[in-house]
Amino acid sequence: MRIFITGGSGFIGSYVAHRLLTAGHELVALVRNPRKLPWLQTQAAVSLVHAGLGDDNQLRKQVEGCGACIHIALGWGDTPAAMLSADTLPTAILLEACLQAGVEKFIYTSSTAVIGDFPPLIDEETKPSPVNLYGATKAASEAYVLAVEAISGMQCTVIRPGYTFGNPVVPGAATESDNRFREIVRLAAAGQNIKLKAGDGTQFIWAGDLAGIYESVINSERKREVYFALSRTFVSWEHIAAEAAELAGSNSHIIVCGERDEPSMFDVSKLEKHFGLKPEPYPHITDHLKYCLRGKA
Repeated sequence: MRIFITGGSGFIGSYVAHRLLTAGHELVALVRNPRKLPWLQTQAAVSLVHAGLGDDNQLRKQVEGCGACIHIALGWGDTPAAMLSADTLPTAILLEACLQAGVEKFIYTSSTAVIGDFPPLIDEETKPSPVNLYGATKAASEAYVLAVEAISGMQCTVIRPGYTFGNPVVPGAATESDNRFREIVRLAAAGQNIKLKAGDGTQFIWAGDLAGIYESVINSERKREVYFALSRTFVSWEHIAAEAAELAGSNSHIIVCGERDEPSMFDVSKLEKHFGLKPEPYPHITDHLKYCLRGKA
Protein backbone atom coordinates (compact mmCIF):
# COMPACT_ATOMS: atom_id res chain seq x y z
CA MET A 1 0.00 0.00 0.00
CA ARG A 2 1.10 3.57 -0.64
CA ILE A 3 0.95 5.40 2.71
CA PHE A 4 1.28 9.11 3.46
CA ILE A 5 2.99 9.69 6.81
CA THR A 6 3.69 12.85 8.78
CA GLY A 7 6.41 12.99 11.41
CA GLY A 8 8.42 10.18 9.82
CA SER A 9 11.72 11.72 10.90
CA GLY A 10 10.75 11.83 14.59
CA PHE A 11 11.17 9.12 17.19
CA ILE A 12 7.81 7.37 16.92
CA GLY A 13 7.52 8.16 13.22
CA SER A 14 10.89 6.60 12.41
CA TYR A 15 9.85 3.34 14.09
CA VAL A 16 6.53 3.31 12.25
CA ALA A 17 8.19 4.10 8.92
CA HIS A 18 10.78 1.36 9.43
CA ARG A 19 8.09 -1.18 10.34
CA LEU A 20 5.93 -0.36 7.32
CA LEU A 21 8.87 -0.40 4.91
CA THR A 22 9.92 -3.80 6.27
CA ALA A 23 6.37 -5.01 5.60
CA GLY A 24 6.66 -3.93 1.96
CA HIS A 25 4.65 -0.72 1.96
CA GLU A 26 5.53 2.40 -0.02
CA LEU A 27 5.77 5.67 1.91
CA VAL A 28 5.26 9.32 1.09
CA ALA A 29 6.91 11.00 4.08
CA LEU A 30 6.27 14.62 5.03
CA VAL A 31 9.39 15.91 6.80
CA ARG A 32 10.41 19.42 7.78
CA ASN A 33 14.11 18.57 7.59
CA PRO A 34 15.00 15.69 5.22
CA ARG A 35 18.60 15.69 6.51
CA LYS A 36 17.37 14.81 10.00
CA LEU A 37 17.00 11.13 9.06
CA PRO A 38 19.49 10.19 6.30
CA TRP A 39 18.38 6.55 6.14
CA LEU A 40 14.97 7.55 4.78
CA GLN A 41 16.69 9.18 1.82
CA THR A 42 18.31 5.86 0.89
CA GLN A 43 15.02 3.91 0.73
CA ALA A 44 13.74 3.31 -2.79
CA ALA A 45 10.19 2.89 -1.46
CA VAL A 46 10.17 6.34 0.18
CA SER A 47 9.24 9.64 -1.44
CA LEU A 48 10.31 12.52 0.78
CA VAL A 49 8.21 15.68 0.83
CA HIS A 50 10.05 18.67 2.30
CA ALA A 51 7.22 20.65 3.87
CA GLY A 52 5.52 21.44 7.16
CA LEU A 53 2.02 20.78 8.46
CA GLY A 54 0.98 24.27 7.47
CA ASP A 55 1.69 23.71 3.78
CA ASP A 56 -1.90 23.06 2.67
CA ASN A 57 -1.07 22.73 -1.03
CA GLN A 58 1.55 20.04 -0.41
CA LEU A 59 -0.77 18.11 1.91
CA ARG A 60 -3.51 18.07 -0.71
CA LYS A 61 -1.11 17.16 -3.50
CA GLN A 62 0.87 14.43 -1.78
CA VAL A 63 -2.04 12.37 -0.43
CA GLU A 64 -3.21 11.73 -4.00
CA GLY A 65 -2.84 8.05 -4.84
CA CYS A 66 -2.33 6.97 -1.23
CA GLY A 67 -4.43 4.23 0.35
CA ALA A 68 -3.77 5.37 3.90
CA CYS A 69 -2.57 8.36 5.93
CA ILE A 70 -0.75 8.10 9.26
CA HIS A 71 -0.61 11.44 11.06
CA ILE A 72 2.09 11.51 13.74
CA ALA A 73 3.61 14.99 13.52
CA LEU A 74 2.73 17.59 16.16
CA GLY A 75 2.42 21.31 15.65
CA TRP A 76 3.02 23.51 18.67
CA GLY A 77 1.85 26.82 20.06
CA ASP A 78 2.05 28.56 23.44
CA THR A 79 -1.51 29.90 23.41
CA PRO A 80 -4.86 28.27 22.64
CA ALA A 81 -5.14 30.09 19.31
CA ALA A 82 -1.56 29.27 18.36
CA MET A 83 -2.05 25.59 19.20
CA LEU A 84 -5.26 25.52 17.20
CA SER A 85 -3.51 27.08 14.21
CA ALA A 86 -0.37 24.94 14.44
CA ASP A 87 -1.89 21.54 15.14
CA THR A 88 -5.67 21.11 15.12
CA LEU A 89 -6.29 23.11 11.93
CA PRO A 90 -3.60 21.23 9.91
CA THR A 91 -5.14 17.95 11.11
CA ALA A 92 -8.56 19.06 9.87
CA ILE A 93 -7.07 20.16 6.53
CA LEU A 94 -5.23 16.84 6.18
CA LEU A 95 -8.46 14.98 6.89
CA GLU A 96 -10.24 17.02 4.23
CA ALA A 97 -7.44 16.42 1.73
CA CYS A 98 -7.63 12.66 2.36
CA LEU A 99 -11.40 12.69 1.82
CA GLN A 100 -11.05 14.55 -1.46
CA ALA A 101 -8.28 12.19 -2.62
CA GLY A 102 -10.25 9.06 -1.77
CA VAL A 103 -7.82 7.83 0.89
CA GLU A 104 -9.32 4.75 2.53
CA LYS A 105 -7.70 4.81 5.98
CA PHE A 106 -6.69 7.60 8.35
CA ILE A 107 -4.74 6.94 11.57
CA TYR A 108 -4.41 9.80 14.02
CA THR A 109 -1.75 9.87 16.75
CA SER A 110 -3.29 11.28 19.90
CA SER A 111 -2.07 10.89 23.49
CA THR A 112 -3.08 9.73 26.94
CA ALA A 113 -2.98 13.47 27.76
CA VAL A 114 -6.55 13.80 26.46
CA ILE A 115 -7.74 12.20 29.71
CA GLY A 116 -6.27 14.95 31.90
CA ASP A 117 -5.97 13.91 35.54
CA PHE A 118 -5.88 10.12 35.52
CA PRO A 119 -8.52 8.26 37.55
CA PRO A 120 -7.51 4.88 39.08
CA LEU A 121 -8.78 2.86 36.10
CA ILE A 122 -8.86 4.16 32.53
CA ASP A 123 -10.20 2.65 29.32
CA GLU A 124 -11.41 3.92 25.97
CA GLU A 125 -14.78 4.82 27.50
CA THR A 126 -13.19 7.21 30.01
CA LYS A 127 -14.31 10.74 29.19
CA PRO A 128 -11.51 13.05 27.94
CA SER A 129 -10.98 16.05 30.21
CA PRO A 130 -7.67 17.66 29.18
CA VAL A 131 -5.80 19.90 31.61
CA ASN A 132 -3.27 21.46 29.22
CA LEU A 133 -3.09 22.76 25.65
CA TYR A 134 -1.40 19.58 24.40
CA GLY A 135 -4.22 17.41 25.68
CA ALA A 136 -6.79 19.90 24.41
CA THR A 137 -5.49 19.96 20.83
CA LYS A 138 -5.30 16.16 20.78
CA ALA A 139 -8.87 15.85 22.07
CA ALA A 140 -10.10 18.38 19.51
CA SER A 141 -8.37 16.58 16.66
CA GLU A 142 -9.74 13.24 17.84
CA ALA A 143 -13.24 14.69 17.60
CA TYR A 144 -12.65 15.80 14.02
CA VAL A 145 -11.19 12.43 13.05
CA LEU A 146 -14.11 10.43 14.46
CA ALA A 147 -16.67 12.88 13.08
CA VAL A 148 -15.19 12.59 9.59
CA GLU A 149 -15.58 8.83 9.66
CA ALA A 150 -19.19 9.19 10.79
CA ILE A 151 -20.06 11.45 7.86
CA SER A 152 -17.85 9.92 5.18
CA GLY A 153 -17.17 6.23 5.76
CA MET A 154 -13.38 6.71 5.58
CA GLN A 155 -11.85 4.24 8.04
CA CYS A 156 -10.53 6.40 10.88
CA THR A 157 -8.60 5.22 13.94
CA VAL A 158 -7.20 7.07 16.94
CA ILE A 159 -4.08 5.74 18.67
CA ARG A 160 -3.24 7.19 22.10
CA PRO A 161 0.37 6.35 22.98
CA GLY A 162 1.64 6.60 26.52
CA TYR A 163 5.29 7.07 27.49
CA THR A 164 7.18 5.65 24.52
CA PHE A 165 10.86 4.75 24.83
CA GLY A 166 13.55 3.00 22.86
CA ASN A 167 16.92 3.21 21.16
CA PRO A 168 17.13 4.79 17.69
CA VAL A 169 15.49 2.41 15.22
CA VAL A 170 18.59 2.70 13.01
CA PRO A 171 21.92 4.47 13.66
CA GLY A 172 21.43 8.22 13.49
CA ALA A 173 17.68 8.11 14.02
CA ALA A 174 15.90 9.89 16.88
CA THR A 175 15.35 8.68 20.41
CA GLU A 176 12.64 9.82 22.80
CA SER A 177 12.55 13.53 23.60
CA ASP A 178 11.84 13.01 27.31
CA ASN A 179 15.18 12.91 29.12
CA ARG A 180 14.28 11.02 32.32
CA PHE A 181 15.94 7.76 31.25
CA ARG A 182 19.10 9.62 30.29
CA GLU A 183 19.13 11.72 33.47
CA ILE A 184 18.74 8.67 35.72
CA VAL A 185 21.55 6.90 33.87
CA ARG A 186 23.76 10.00 34.08
CA LEU A 187 23.32 10.15 37.84
CA ALA A 188 23.85 6.41 38.25
CA ALA A 189 27.01 6.44 36.15
CA ALA A 190 28.35 9.32 38.25
CA GLY A 191 27.45 7.64 41.54
CA GLN A 192 25.17 10.51 42.51
CA ASN A 193 21.94 10.27 44.46
CA ILE A 194 18.75 9.84 42.45
CA LYS A 195 15.68 11.62 43.81
CA LEU A 196 12.27 10.34 42.73
CA LYS A 197 8.62 10.73 43.62
CA ALA A 198 7.15 7.73 45.43
CA GLY A 199 5.01 5.58 43.15
CA ASP A 200 5.84 7.59 40.03
CA GLY A 201 5.87 5.48 36.88
CA THR A 202 3.70 4.33 34.02
CA GLN A 203 2.90 1.52 31.58
CA PHE A 204 5.92 2.24 29.39
CA ILE A 205 5.64 1.07 25.79
CA TRP A 206 8.61 0.21 23.61
CA ALA A 207 8.54 2.10 20.29
CA GLY A 208 8.80 -1.17 18.35
CA ASP A 209 5.61 -2.45 19.99
CA LEU A 210 3.90 0.86 19.27
CA ALA A 211 4.88 0.59 15.60
CA GLY A 212 3.32 -2.88 15.59
CA ILE A 213 0.01 -1.34 16.66
CA TYR A 214 0.08 1.02 13.67
CA GLU A 215 0.80 -1.89 11.34
CA SER A 216 -2.06 -3.90 12.85
CA VAL A 217 -4.46 -1.01 12.31
CA ILE A 218 -3.30 -0.62 8.69
CA ASN A 219 -4.07 -4.31 8.14
CA SER A 220 -7.42 -4.11 9.93
CA GLU A 221 -10.89 -3.33 8.65
CA ARG A 222 -12.09 -2.08 12.03
CA LYS A 223 -13.65 1.35 11.94
CA ARG A 224 -14.07 4.28 14.31
CA GLU A 225 -11.83 2.79 16.97
CA VAL A 226 -9.75 4.37 19.73
CA TYR A 227 -6.81 2.46 21.22
CA PHE A 228 -4.68 3.20 24.26
CA ALA A 229 -1.15 2.22 23.24
CA LEU A 230 0.70 1.22 26.38
CA SER A 231 2.14 -1.97 27.79
CA ARG A 232 0.19 -4.12 30.21
CA THR A 233 2.63 -3.71 33.11
CA PHE A 234 3.20 -0.69 35.36
CA VAL A 235 6.89 0.04 36.02
CA SER A 236 8.05 2.66 38.53
CA TRP A 237 10.90 5.08 37.98
CA GLU A 238 12.27 3.78 41.27
CA HIS A 239 12.55 0.31 39.74
CA ILE A 240 14.23 1.76 36.64
CA ALA A 241 16.70 3.74 38.77
CA ALA A 242 17.61 0.64 40.79
CA GLU A 243 18.28 -1.28 37.60
CA ALA A 244 20.32 1.59 36.15
CA ALA A 245 22.48 1.69 39.30
CA GLU A 246 22.99 -2.07 39.17
CA LEU A 247 23.93 -2.01 35.48
CA ALA A 248 26.34 0.85 36.11
CA GLY A 249 27.90 -0.86 39.13
CA SER A 250 27.04 2.31 40.99
CA ASN A 251 26.72 3.20 44.69
CA SER A 252 24.02 5.77 43.96
CA HIS A 253 21.35 6.08 46.63
CA ILE A 254 17.75 6.24 45.44
CA ILE A 255 15.85 8.79 47.50
CA VAL A 256 12.08 8.41 47.28
CA CYS A 257 9.97 11.39 48.34
CA GLY A 258 6.30 11.65 49.23
CA GLU A 259 3.58 9.11 49.84
CA ARG A 260 3.16 6.08 47.62
CA ASP A 261 -0.31 6.10 46.02
CA GLU A 262 -1.87 3.33 43.99
CA PRO A 263 -0.94 3.87 40.32
CA SER A 264 -3.50 4.74 37.68
CA MET A 265 -3.85 1.88 35.22
CA PHE A 266 -4.89 1.90 31.58
CA ASP A 267 -6.91 -1.05 30.33
CA VAL A 268 -5.16 -2.13 27.12
CA SER A 269 -7.08 -5.39 26.69
CA LYS A 270 -8.60 -4.05 23.47
CA LEU A 271 -5.20 -4.45 21.76
CA GLU A 272 -5.20 -8.15 22.59
CA LYS A 273 -8.86 -8.61 21.76
CA HIS A 274 -8.63 -6.96 18.33
CA PHE A 275 -5.05 -7.75 17.27
CA GLY A 276 -3.60 -10.33 19.64
CA LEU A 277 -1.07 -7.76 20.88
CA LYS A 278 0.23 -7.89 24.46
CA PRO A 279 2.96 -5.22 24.77
CA GLU A 280 5.39 -5.60 27.68
CA PRO A 281 8.18 -3.16 28.63
CA TYR A 282 10.84 -5.79 29.34
CA PRO A 283 13.42 -6.69 28.15
CA HIS A 284 13.32 -3.43 26.21
CA ILE A 285 13.80 -1.21 29.27
CA THR A 286 16.98 -3.09 30.12
CA ASP A 287 18.22 -2.74 26.54
CA HIS A 288 17.49 0.99 26.62
CA LEU A 289 19.30 1.51 29.90
CA LYS A 290 22.35 -0.28 28.49
CA TYR A 291 22.17 1.95 25.40
CA CYS A 292 22.04 5.07 27.59
CA LEU A 293 24.94 3.79 29.68
CA ARG A 294 27.09 3.27 26.60
CA GLY A 295 26.61 6.94 25.82
CA LYS A 296 26.74 7.89 29.51
CA ALA A 297 23.47 9.71 28.75
